[in-house]
Amino acid sequence: MAPLRVVCLGSGWVSFYLSKAIRPAVRRGDVDLTVIGRENFHTFHGFIPEMLVGRIQPTQILAPSRRLVQPGRFVNAHIQGIDLDRREITVQRLLDTRTYTVPYDHLVLGLGSRDATDRGRGLAEHAFRLRNAYDALACRNHLISVLEMAELEPDAAERRRLLTFVVAGGNFGGIEVASELEEFAREAARRTYPRLVPDEVRVVVVHPGARILPELDPHHPTLLQWAEEYLATQRIEFRLGRRLASATAEEAVLDDGTRIPTRTIISCVGTGVNPLIAALPFDRDERGRVRTDATGRVLGTENVWAAGDCAAIPHPKGGTCPPLAVWAMMEARRVGLNLGLVARRETPRPLGFSGLGDACSLGRRRAVAHLKGFPIVGIAGWVTWRIFALGFIPTWDRRLRLLLDWLLVPLSGREMVQMQSSERVGVVREVFEPGQEIVRQGELGSRLYLVAEGEVAVVQRGDDGAERPLATLGPGEHFGEMAVFKGTRRTATVRAVSRVAVLSLGKQEAVALSETVRTFGEELRAVPRAATPAASPTIPS
Repeated sequence: MAPLRVVCLGSGWVSFYLSKAIRPAVRRGDVDLTVIGRENFHTFHGFIPEMLVGRIQPTQILAPSRRLVQPGRFVNAHIQGIDLDRREITVQRLLDTRTYTVPYDHLVLGLGSRDATDRGRGLAEHAFRLRNAYDALACRNHLISVLEMAELEPDAAERRRLLTFVVAGGNFGGIEVASELEEFAREAARRTYPRLVPDEVRVVVVHPGARILPELDPHHPTLLQWAEEYLATQRIEFRLGRRLASATAEEAVLDDGTRIPTRTIISCVGTGVNPLIAALPFDRDERGRVRTDATGRVLGTENVWAAGDCAAIPHPKGGTCPPLAVWAMMEARRVGLNLGLVARRETPRPLGFSGLGDACSLGRRRAVAHLKGFPIVGIAGWVTWRIFALGFIPTWDRRLRLLLDWLLVPLSGREMVQMQSSERVGVVREVFEPGQEIVRQGELGSRLYLVAEGEVAVVQRGDDGAERPLATLGPGEHFGEMAVFKGTRRTATVRAVSRVAVLSLGKQEAVALSETVRTFGEELRAVPRAATPAASPTIPS
């Protein structure tokens, strides 16, 4: 009899624990397993906050997918479509647009979720997200970058802006990021950047609820109270009952109109539905998760299963299982075992896991945790959290490297290497609130701007310091071209009149576009403007 062809979509916890559970059936020849993922690695999200602040190396939170799914097959490609009628997955290789099809008998949805960037204007454009390893690494490099810039910045207001960090979301993820960041930035100011003052560091948590850590409320009020009292002793500001209404390159705007000058906004506001899941004709819960029965099989199907953040699996004690990593592991394990039973023509069994516990690190070797309902706080909570988190690391070599990092950091200090380009490239969408300056007179021009939404005012400052209006621009119009093409300083300031969205192009892209599209190039060069030199700020000695 031909083996049962099982295809699992996604390269996270679901694919890893499914592969472990189904491994005996694969080795017996009962199952032919294929895992499809856009990244060829698994990311351990539990240690992203520590990676952001240099406690561990970026690669320590990654494990190779091919090793994790053996003896199954791993396909590194973009998932383009799911054909339920033909029982085929269409994938696209990452090099170009060439497509392939992967047939299946049984399909497992382990696609997780996406960042809910639609919960605030500008989040997608200006907030750092931590859903995948690329975003987390970009955030890590940015944190070091703003410290580097703050040390050479002579303007006190801009230095405060650089040293202000806004975290949107007071859930487990947001609190762990904020507490690690507050400790890291102040320690860096004391030890690594001698011109910075630790008290200039400001970490602000914006949370819509009346209390932080909704995962602990109302079932663990003692843990929540301990966490609140401990965090009150740290220098973290909490804006409770408030939402992040808008994120820009220079400010975080709250729903009550409060503006927080900052160059760093980190989004931990929650998750949304994966577009591939949203396109499937399945019944979904209020969060958009696919509803399944207790075995993990999608309701109304015989050969489609789901686990992890994209699945609403009934909880043994009522309700549905929460979208947390430990639940994704146990759900995937149950689905894997059930597929082995199906391959032997046996009846699948329901999920029996009812929970292990939760933990949240609060920085400075403190945490709150509960194990099967038993509360653990302080240093004991932190040790418990570390032990269990280390146990969930997929491979022994990553565990060993993590232990080495933890042992070395107190002796050698945190990793402060910044691995990023200093110049943005490509086409970038940016948003601005009324009154914010998009370009400033006297600055060197490196990007060209196309207005997508809203209205901007072009003004020029004279020798007497007074401003005179030059133009008002709207959707479809552009500015900043002469400074980009001629390498001169900006001759005027462009300020947002209303809420504005622009597309900004790097110099290489702007030049290539103007040379290729003749009409556009002629229009860009149509209005010559004289350069106005301006003095550069002096770096303090």
